[in-house]
Amino acid sequence: MVTKSRQKMEELNKIDDFIYKTLNDLLFDAVPEFKTLFSLDSSNYNFSGGIYLLMNEFASFLAKEIEIEPAGAVVSKSFAFINQLGESNNLEVLNILKVGILEIIYTEKNIDREMVAGCLSEKLQKYFCEFSHYYN
Repeated sequence: MVTKSRQKMEELNKIDDFIYKTLNDLLFDAVPEFKTLFSLDSSNYNFSGGIYLLMNEFASFLAKEIEIEPAGAVVSKSFAFINQLGESNNLEVLNILKVGILEIIYTEKNIDREMVAGCLSEKLQKYFCEFSHYYN
């Protein structure tokens, strides 16, 4: 017999799975270059249910792309995806965006933060700039 508490936890897990699948699909559709790279390099990782880790990997990928070609198509598509997520009012999605992507990019050593902020929507610029309170 499944307890009511356990049943509620299973419902929460379904929400997590839905968010993972939805964001994963959106990301891979928006930035197929990451999907290709991720598919080639994911044999060492278990991303099942790990949306934060997936977004951390994407942020690291984007940081490298910014260093290579800041005005390139991959960077442009990546910021379009990030800004699309930023339109959400879902608190979990926004937290994934802030912690999983924006914070990782902010802490990258060779990133021009002004350039990044300029690619973000006004809403996301505020989130991005808040990291200056915690990082130099």
